[in-house]
Amino acid sequence: MNKTAVFNMEQGNWKPHPAGFKGVFLQGILSGDEGLGFKTAYVKVVPGGEIITHTHEVTEVFYIISGTGSVLTNGEIVECQAGAVIAAPAGVEHGVKNKTDKDVYLLANFEA
Repeated sequence: MNKTAVFNMEQGNWKPHPAGFKGVFLQGILSGDEGLGFKTAYVKVVPGGEIITHTHEVTEVFYIISGTGSVLTNGEIVECQAGAVIAAPAGVEHGVKNKTDKDVYLLANFEA
């Protein structure tokens, strides 16, 4: 990619999370093949949905765009609202559950 690009989650298609997380949907933005050094996706967690505890081989940084998520961080559940940024280093367990009655939207970024 050698030009500036603009993405909008209102213009894409939501697909079920490939790992099968219940109530979790993705919209890919950057695949990692663009040469920018990271992968990016919009994530939607519907009420009752959960990104179960997991790890990655790379660092993940995610930003809560809207809603409130119950985030597993350092072995504790922390209620994180819109505006929160969560950094999960490679190999560190993390997860998100939506215990509310509104969708939670995240912007997830991974090292590529």
